Amino acid sequence: MKQYLDLCQRIVDDGVWIENKRTGKRCLTVVNADLTYDVANNQFPLITTRKSFWKAAIAELLGYIRGYDNAADFRALGTKTWDMNANDNEAWLSNPHRKGQDDMGRVYGVQGRSWQKPDGSTIDQLRKIVDDLSQGIDDRGEILTFYNPPVRETKKFTSLCACVRRPHEIRVREFV
Repeated sequence: MKQYLDLCQRIVDDGVWIENKRTGKRCLTVVNADLTYDVANNQFPLITTRKSFWKAAIAELLGYIRGYDNAADFRALGTKTWDMNANDNEAWLSNPHRKGQDDMGRVYGVQGRSWQKPDGSTIDQLRKIVDDLSQGIDDRGEILTFYNPPVRETKKFTSLCACVRRPHEIRVREFV
């Protein structure tokens, strides 16, 4: 919690106000803010001072792992986190790539489980990482990323908040 509170203080002291063009809201922002936690030693990266809703957090993570691309699937797991982005976001509602009610486009889990290459084929990043770790292949450069520049340029998704996860220190039995 100290890391988180120190970062909050850094944001207050050194942050710059940036207006989000999608939401119209201003956000106090700093660049290169990283927090590191040692989960092997029971440090869980829950970084908030507010009450946490565990069922929704686990449901959202499960939806990412399953590659969900619509708010209805997330609601079925017990979280309404994506309802507003999928159905009340004016920029996304008017997007020609939107498939209809509850569609979120190629967001987090979709990118993790079906990352689109420039040639149109896809790769299941999560499966590749799990398979490599299961076979003892230790590739420190392997990264699970939700950011896909060519897809971003086409605006085929609601905007992302987080983009990259480095799984090289995750043990397969903890991940699967």
